[in-house]
Formats: sequence, structure tokens, C-alpha cells
Amino acid sequence: MKQDLVENSEKLLAVLGTHIDSPVDPFRNERVMFSRGSGAYLFDYNGGNYIDLMNGKGSIILGHNDPHLNAALRNFLEQDREIVTGPSKPIIELAERIKKDSALPDAKVSFYATGTAACRAAVYAARDYSGKKIVLSSGYHGWDPMWRQQGALLEPNEDGVIEFYFIPELLERALTEHKDQVALVLFSPDYTYLSASTIERILGICRAHGVLVCCDDVKQGYRHRQGSSLEMVTAEKADMYVFSKGLSNGHRISCLVSTDEIMAETKEHTYTSYYQMLPILSSLETLKKMETGKGYDLIRFYGHALTGNLKELFAQSALPIEVNGSSIFQLVFGDEKLEEAFYREAFNQGLILFEGDNQSLSLCMDKDVQVDLIRRFANVTDVLSEQFKHLRGKEVTTEQTFRTAWNMIDGASDLLPYEKQLKLLDNLIGGG
Repeated sequence: MKQDLVENSEKLLAVLGTHIDSPVDPFRNERVMFSRGSGAYLFDYNGGNYIDLMNGKGSIILGHNDPHLNAALRNFLEQDREIVTGPSKPIIELAERIKKDSALPDAKVSFYATGTAACRAAVYAARDYSGKKIVLSSGYHGWDPMWRQQGALLEPNEDGVIEFYFIPELLERALTEHKDQVALVLFSPDYTYLSASTIERILGICRAHGVLVCCDDVKQGYRHRQGSSLEMVTAEKADMYVFSKGLSNGHRISCLVSTDEIMAETKEHTYTSYYQMLPILSSLETLKKMETGKGYDLIRFYGHALTGNLKELFAQSALPIEVNGSSIFQLVFGDEKLEEAFYREAFNQGLILFEGDNQSLSLCMDKDVQVDLIRRFANVTDVLSEQFKHLRGKEVTTEQTFRTAWNMIDGASDLLPYEKQLKLLDNLIGGG
């Protein structure tokens, strides 16, 4: 059966083109193609089922093919309400909802197709508003080449972007060295590896220098609570927010929200599908279900339950595997070969994982799914326990956790003191 699947995948990929990758390619030699999805599960063309913990890199928050959402979309289309050339009541309703959740004075909202586009829009708006060029960045803001670092530490790239890697001391240095040239500090806060005090220090330094701050909440926003997850750890607010993955259960939509004065700079931002209604309606229905069904509370509860059970399972195996986080969590390994084997066997056991990065729960991961999840994870550790018995009792080091966290948050965590962060940073980026 597996050989048939590989052959069928290769035939279709040959038709599509050699540059098309399958949705799941954990080891670059395994190919799987999905025929459908339902709730927490994906199904391949041969009837195999998988529990999805990648969930569209965190964008499938309700679960696959949520019946309530699908019914709303079908009803909308049957009423001939899908229009693409101008505003209508749903887009105004969604904008008003996001404005209210942001709690910013005189807020305005601009919509985009992707989080990458919305982050870029935030940069353009801040530069036009401030008349300044430099952008200080931490975290992942999308695939756009403008975020590539090509020079020494704290040196602007060709797009005027400087990375400070979530290190407050580097942020302070950058703001001092580029005094009166910084248009924006754009960072994507992480709540697994960054402490509340580090996030507050970053915001405090920005305020002391009088620079605009944008919270890139593409991944974290509307996942743990309505609106920005920044408010879970601090009373400080950003000047701008970017939302996407928690909005629409996988439909293509993102937004930038800020004050009227700043958002005036985005009035020319548009694209051909700006008024496409299905992503708008999907967002309204997703947010409504999350709010009225206590979805944010449930996802947090599911996250605590699952990660707690996984920690117990890995402790029983005595293998060097740790779990960090909750509704978004990451697996950390004390051995590279163990890590590679784990992801391979997890795939064999029907677990779709985001290799080396964060796993994301959906609202469908209730008690029954969690029992199935733990059973499959237990099968993984059973297979690996004998193969890696020489690793039993070995600990995951702080440096290994730091390096793994780097892959998830695209920056340095505060697990280590500043001097050690700089030393590892030099090794990781080859900077000065």
C-alpha cells in the first residue's frame, strides 16, 4: 500500500512540476497526499488516517472542515452574496470586531491575504508615517526577503531591517546607534520561551526611545484569547497589531490594525480579491464560535492536558525528550539521531507534526482525540526505547533547548544569560 501511495504521489507530482512539495515531507523522502480532512484527522487516498498537530502551521483552529463553518459558507453562496468589487456589511462587521478587540483609540483596520503581506504593510505604514527608514525586528514575519539578515550583528540589511533576536540589550544598542532613524520595532512575542519580564523590557525600551511598536500576532493572536495575546503578559499595548492565523480557520486573510492617523498611510493598499467574501465570512463565523463556545478556554485546557500527558509518557520512557509550551508546544530532544527517528516513527504512527517547530492544537482535540494521540505517541516511544536504550537517563541540556527554541521563535530565548546568548548567537548566525 505504501509503495502504491508513493508511486501515485510521484505521478501527480510529475504532472504538477518537480518544484511542488507534498503537504507533509518530514524527511524529504516520504510523500503523502490527503483526500480529505475531518476535525482533528486527515485521510490519505488509501484510507490511512492521521492526527494533525501541524494544523496548517497553526491556522486550523476549529479543526478541518468544521460543519458549522461549512454550513454558513454554503448558505452564503446559495444566497448569491459572494461579491468581489466593493464593501458590504460583513467586512465592516469584521473590521469593527477587530477594532474593538484591539482597544486602540480611533482604530482602523486594513485587510490582506497573508500574514507576510500584513507585516510588510506595517513596515510601509510606519515608514510613511514617521519619515524614517530603519526597522528593528525579532521573530518570523513571513517568507519575504526583506527580513533576511546578510551582514554583521546590528547591521541593516539592504531593506533597512536590523534583527535584535528578542535580546533587550541588543535592542537598546540598536536604538542608540540608530538614534532618530528607526521607524518601527516589529516583534512576534513568544509565550513558550520568553518570560513576561523580557517582553515588558522590550516594550519599555521602545517606549523610552519613543519608537513605534508593532506586535506581529500572526501566530499567537486570537489563539489564546480574543485579540492580541500580548495582553496575557503585560498591560502595555503596541501601536500596531497584525493578526492572521487565529482569524479564519485556514482561509486566506490577515489584517493590520492601528490608529486612524497611522492607518491613513495604508489607504492605497489593495489587491484584486480585497473584497472576496468567503474569508471575511469564515473569520466572522470562526471568531463567533471561539467566543460563544468558550473556544479559547478549551484550547488552553486541551493544551495543558496533552502536554502534561506527554511529559509523563516521555518521563516513563526515560528518553531525553522534553515538551515546552501548551496549546502551542515544541518537542526538544537530547540527541539528533533520536530526534530524526522520532519524527519518522511519528509519521509511521499517523501523527502529522511540524518537524523541529511548534505543534498547534485545534478545538477538535477533545478527550477522545487525546486518548488516540497519547496511544500513538506511546507507540512511538515503544519503538524507540529499545533502539535508543543507550540514551535512557540522559538529560536535555539548556543549550539544546536554546537551539531548538531558536527554530521555533526565530530568535534567542531568555533561557541563558546575555553573555551566553551572544556566544551562541555568534555561532548560529555567524555575526560579529
